Amino acid sequence: SMASIGAFVAADQEIIDYLKYNLRSQMFAKSLPMVYVKGALKRLEMLRTQPELKAKLWENVNALQNGLKEKGFDIGTTTSCVTPVYLNGSIPEAMALVKDLRENHGIFCSIVVYPVIPKGLILLRLIPTATHTLQDVEETLEAFSSIRERLQNGTYKRLSAAVAAAMGE
Repeated sequence: SMASIGAFVAADQEIIDYLKYNLRSQMFAKSLPMVYVKGALKRLEMLRTQPELKAKLWENVNALQNGLKEKGFDIGTTTSCVTPVYLNGSIPEAMALVKDLRENHGIFCSIVVYPVIPKGLILLRLIPTATHTLQDVEETLEAFSSIRERLQNGTYKRLSAAVAAAMGE
């Protein structure tokens, strides 16, 4: 994965032609900023010249995914480095939970909520890298056990209700 900006569409030529001239976003499209292009080229070079990074990445991915499964987390059927973690909860709980991960555990992850996934589900996306250590993975597993407990005992629900009350909602 070359995490960056932009996207592509794979389709029959007729569909591509239609999209080119009918998508509003395409009318204002331009080339990628050079810094993103150079970054992608550098990552490709590193993949070719430093195979040990790929091995270390998969060591971390396997440790994270196996650890999450052993702790009873639902990670779906992922076969990639991107590790989804599914939890039950509301959008306000998800926001409080992600803030807790970031501010109290130093863990940054992306969050996906309704309407992208069914209402009542939270999807957290973890992306381990070759520069993480097994200690980082262990700390992540401990943090996820902690946030699951807080989610289940209603801590995030109470926090999100307090924030809503303070904002006059």
